[in-house]
Amino acid sequence: DVDMASRWVDGQATIQAETLQDLSSFNLDFYALDVEEIELDGEEVDFEHEGHELTVLPEEPLASGRSFELVVVYSGVPELVPEPALSILPGVGWIHAQSGIYVLSECSGAAGWFPCNDHPSDKATFSFEITVDEPFIVAANGIKTGELDHGKRRTYRFEAGDPMATYLATVNIAEFSVTELEGPEGLPMLLYHPTDVTERELKAFVRQGEIIEHFSTLFGPFPFEACGGVISYESLPGALETQTLPVYGRGMSEPVVAHELAHQWFGNCVSPARWRDMWLNEGFASYAEWLWLEKNQGEAAIEERASDTYRRLRARKVGPPADPGVTGLLSANVYVRGPFVLHHLRRHVGDELFFALLHGWTELFHDASATTEDFLALADEVCGEGTSEFFRPFLYEEVVPVVDEYEG
Repeated sequence: DVDMASRWVDGQATIQAETLQDLSSFNLDFYALDVEEIELDGEEVDFEHEGHELTVLPEEPLASGRSFELVVVYSGVPELVPEPALSILPGVGWIHAQSGIYVLSECSGAAGWFPCNDHPSDKATFSFEITVDEPFIVAANGIKTGELDHGKRRTYRFEAGDPMATYLATVNIAEFSVTELEGPEGLPMLLYHPTDVTERELKAFVRQGEIIEHFSTLFGPFPFEACGGVISYESLPGALETQTLPVYGRGMSEPVVAHELAHQWFGNCVSPARWRDMWLNEGFASYAEWLWLEKNQGEAAIEERASDTYRRLRARKVGPPADPGVTGLLSANVYVRGPFVLHHLRRHVGDELFFALLHGWTELFHDASATTEDFLALADEVCGEGTSEFFRPFLYEEVVPVVDEYEG
């Protein structure tokens, strides 16, 4: 329940979980909001809340393999969560903008608005029920399943039925207009946008269905039940691939839309098991931009992009995309060197094996999380023994190795 004037939130999170070991207590990530009460299977339990850690203290230990339901009642004004990987920003998560609320949580911002295990290796399905004043409209992940009119207030309900990492959950509240885009094979695609959106701003999204259709031939079937988008009123710092509903700052281009749509496969359907594996998200989505360029302008265009990228990587000594460190997690290491690594691998094994590898990746780790080592192992399995050794130096060496055909 969100009061847009005061920014106050009254929240209740219901978490259905299973213990993987015997537990005398357990922790959730939760930042800055006040916890009023916690119930475990209907019984009130003690807890401690200090800093980022919410510790639940059951009266009796929980045995391994036990299913349980936890209800956390909380309130307050959500604050941005400091993010070491994006130190140039004041924080991530629940953003109070002049027009309303936007949620962009990568990497650790989800804990700023609901209690969770805030790590991409622990996915869940989500249900949302959000109450706001009129004339505000809510956009959240998944499929909208209901809208209740309380007079001057409305409750919006959404169901996200596919497993989702916590940082990909989003709630957006503003005086949106809604445009229905044409999705491939009837895929629901609702675009929430400012009421004064321009044709130029909408132009970037006109081909969204076509982009999804093309990527489906390259990566495998689209993995989710919907794929819309949110355009903010303000120029937010970039865009985020929030699952089924990417959030865009105002004025984004078609390549950015292609990038965020590719993330639905790479990062969302297959998530990183560790943050150090971020190149599996950003390197792949950035390469999808190259593939969309190739689709529209041909092979010469993508080869020119590869050649220019190689020269920049060598000149600037851009570091490795695999395990880039906290400060390199969202840097050129993954966004620029990452796609070059994939293109070089594609040239080495050929299109048939390369795209078989991408199909295999999204199929084998569908709705799960994976590591760089998993990708290397699958590359050997699909493309032949020794494939991983061929491109491992491009992932881990401090400077990208010399590629003769791009020299000179």
